[in-house]
Amino acid sequence: MVKEFLGAQNVQFESIVISEQRERWQAAGSPAVPTLVIDGTPHVLQHPSDAGALLGLAVPPPLGDARQVAWDIDDVVGAWLELLETRPWDVLLEPLPRLARTPLDLGVDTLVGIAALTEAFSTGWFHWPGNPATGVTGDAAVVEYQDSVVETIASRDDLRAFARPVARAWRQALVEHDEALQTEPGRPLRAPRGKLPWVRLLEAQRLHAAQHYRQATTFLTSRGEPVPKLDLGDLQGLELPEFVY
Repeated sequence: MVKEFLGAQNVQFESIVISEQRERWQAAGSPAVPTLVIDGTPHVLQHPSDAGALLGLAVPPPLGDARQVAWDIDDVVGAWLELLETRPWDVLLEPLPRLARTPLDLGVDTLVGIAALTEAFSTGWFHWPGNPATGVTGDAAVVEYQDSVVETIASRDDLRAFARPVARAWRQALVEHDEALQTEPGRPLRAPRGKLPWVRLLEAQRLHAAQHYRQATTFLTSRGEPVPKLDLGDLQGLELPEFVY
């Protein structure tokens, strides 16, 4: 998404593919993904539009409505739950073309982020990306943790046992913090990639959940499977990349 944003702004850049240029990435200090390096200085990005701010480019203003974005996330989580509980099990375990991840993988990835976001409401610390069981942060840690969750899901019942509590806890957090979402959208939160306002974190996780949802539903539609009726285009201020990666 960052690369697409830069390309649309006619900004020339060099993309480092970690799997192909690991030594160069390690020599740069193994920065988090995505990181934009400008004049030798790395800048870890929370959202693709952060690149625009760093480069002095015009970017759409953030929605700024923490409550609306939080309830949008609830809609996306509900659609994810419907998708995971109703689509054929064998299709949920089939890797997507090019992405090499299954709809189940993408659903777990999304819900792990939502669980971390729920915890951040009360603690002020958003440990994602990272492993909540060990406290280790970083992209490698969160991938390892997500894989460990997927390994425990061998049936639809296992999937429900993981997904439903996450969705239920998120809804409860929204109800409990409804007033604060309206009056304190700029509440500062700590994260492995730096401090950011509450609403900005919500917008980043809405983008994350919606992007994976679109990847999964695009694949399911190509297989002739029906998908939930959620229209991501109805979510105000949400801008997904043109291409489905």
